[in-house]
Amino acid sequence: MQPPPLSPLAMNDSRYPDPLRELSEELAELLATEDGARTARLLQMVEALSPASVEAQETELEDVEPGAPRPISIWQPEERDGELHFVRPAPLPFGDHYAARRVIPAVMDPDLVRVAFFGESTAAGYLYAPHLTPAMALEERLGGSVHGGFEVVDLARTNETLAGLTTTVAASLQLNPDLLVIFAGNNWTLLETPEVSPYFRSVRGRQQLALAARRGPHGPVELARRRLRSQAEVSLAEIAALAGERPVIVVVPEVNLADWEDRQPVPWLPGDGARRWYELYERVRQELEEERFDDAVATAAAMAELDGGLCATSHLLRAQALAGRGDFTAARQAFEGHVEHLTYVGLAFLGSPRATPSVQKILRDSCERHGFVCVDLPRIFASHQVSAGQPPLPGRRFFLDYCHLTREGIEIAIDAVAATIEQRLERKPTGTRSSLTIAARVEAVASFGAAVHGAHRLVTVGDKADQLESWLRQAIEADPAIADVMTDLAMARVTPYPEVLTPAQARVLESEAPLLLQHGWRWDYLDAELLRALSRVLPNVDEIGERLLTLHDVCKRPLDLTRPPYLWEPLERFYPEAMGFDQRAYHRSPWPESSFCLVAAGDRDVELDITLRLAPIPGSPEARSGEAEIRIHGEAVAAVDVEEGWTRHQLRIDRRFLRPVPLPLHRLSVRWPPLPDIGDAARAEAVRRLEQGIESDLHPVFGELFSLLCRPTSAG
Repeated sequence: MQPPPLSPLAMNDSRYPDPLRELSEELAELLATEDGARTARLLQMVEALSPASVEAQETELEDVEPGAPRPISIWQPEERDGELHFVRPAPLPFGDHYAARRVIPAVMDPDLVRVAFFGESTAAGYLYAPHLTPAMALEERLGGSVHGGFEVVDLARTNETLAGLTTTVAASLQLNPDLLVIFAGNNWTLLETPEVSPYFRSVRGRQQLALAARRGPHGPVELARRRLRSQAEVSLAEIAALAGERPVIVVVPEVNLADWEDRQPVPWLPGDGARRWYELYERVRQELEEERFDDAVATAAAMAELDGGLCATSHLLRAQALAGRGDFTAARQAFEGHVEHLTYVGLAFLGSPRATPSVQKILRDSCERHGFVCVDLPRIFASHQVSAGQPPLPGRRFFLDYCHLTREGIEIAIDAVAATIEQRLERKPTGTRSSLTIAARVEAVASFGAAVHGAHRLVTVGDKADQLESWLRQAIEADPAIADVMTDLAMARVTPYPEVLTPAQARVLESEAPLLLQHGWRWDYLDAELLRALSRVLPNVDEIGERLLTLHDVCKRPLDLTRPPYLWEPLERFYPEAMGFDQRAYHRSPWPESSFCLVAAGDRDVELDITLRLAPIPGSPEARSGEAEIRIHGEAVAAVDVEEGWTRHQLRIDRRFLRPVPLPLHRLSVRWPPLPDIGDAARAEAVRRLEQGIESDLHPVFGELFSLLCRPTSAG
């Protein structure tokens, strides 16, 4: 006979042991040791230990009746005069992610061919929008076709993802388009696989990254590529199914190879590899500056041999050296290698979105698989370069920045799309190439926006201000009145208050072509490189200098330069910190030098009160120590001893190092000691931590600054 079941009261009686509690306590004791926790994580990695299955929770869906109209991106369904329309809210004062068209009728003129146009910021006309977009250019170009007109519905948006693209394509079928144009791919490497990164907040993601790292240095890169290809193929197959019999034109993006740099630190390398890599980096910089291109090619090749070809910077330096000596075919391959390795798994600094050669191949393969019509911009732009007697390296002729097109770039790309549509629909073309006409102010704002955008996203090997200056002069050449806008932006940067409180913002908003968020209007830092470049082209640089001294002179009040707005290059940090995902009480440097903005008139000595340390390296057998150099504009002015414990130092900067040049804005840098020769141990420990689901740095951390306080010396 079975004993009767215990009553709830008896089950809670302390006289009866709780077996589940006893087992849980025993398990907790086992897991409380380092070996226990590691065992549990390893069981997770081999999928022998899986979380208990949880029933899927019902998600709250929008209350839409079956067959009822649903939103198309930001456009909401609305009945007007008995007809269905899709209406968007008014654009925000400084712009938003979407096309400016307010109303899209669901039913179009039967005499028109409706083209639905999708894509990311390049397709949205970034830096020219809303005054000029590729969709507007396509409608203008197709409007000249014989036997009927066209309507192009612009559904492109900045920061578009694969999931968002697929959703928008599905919703757009309510407009009954005749064909679809897909112009996307630049965002994929940075938006679609963020989990293949040591900084992604997922235990499972970090473990899978560690497992890939155990297959060798190339393992994580291959993992990212496989995942991206899988996600893209699923989305493109879904778009093919949605399109049905409608023609789909896929535009394969090209990117700026020749004139955009994404310098990146190297990850830990075996033994003394990382230290030797940075020594070679300094050598190749000097060789490029002296135009010793053959030597630079050899030095960059030695860097790539050390890093296994996995660091984007080695490819960039080799490409610049090859281009310098005129070997443009090999240079193009090296520039493509630079772009190919700008994925999250290899990033320390934030990279710029660009379609990699792998992404371009995914798009070409999808055209063959699904019968999409391919407009291949890499081949089209290269053909235009060669026909003009120029190297096949796309640069500023076609691109405003890393991937966004110039007016000529838009013209060439849209001509190819229009010709493809006419051929597909058997329409007789006009036989004339489109020539886009825009106001001089719009062109000037786009060029100025490229300079501002470049100041924020361009991480160069050489002097960045030289590159920014050429954009600024291009803007002034288009419309000299843009100089007033440049001054307003400089004044807004210098003020320590939000831009919304400045008179400059009111003046910018009243302009016929105002600076928008896409042009980098809002920024939390002094924008030192931009101010340097502006000082070379603006006549009223003294006014900007006076405002700098009024609001930021360290001889008026103590300032901690490790805090905003005084970082010289805000992106020269680990990207989770630069993006605000990781808030720390101190500044970490993944580069051999940390730089800050010091504002001083040069008429007094300045005292530095600096608290810093060398970052402890997990896996290191002994503590680090060395000497950190303090530099002003690259010139050593002092040195302090540093170790793994926090130390505080006070020293004086002589006023002769602080002469205005021409702005009273000085680059103060801390040059950290070389890395120790412990690459194997450091990398192994980083992978071990990832196996346990713990965030870990695959790149060396050179040093950390708790504070860098500047004030006038007591003696004046």
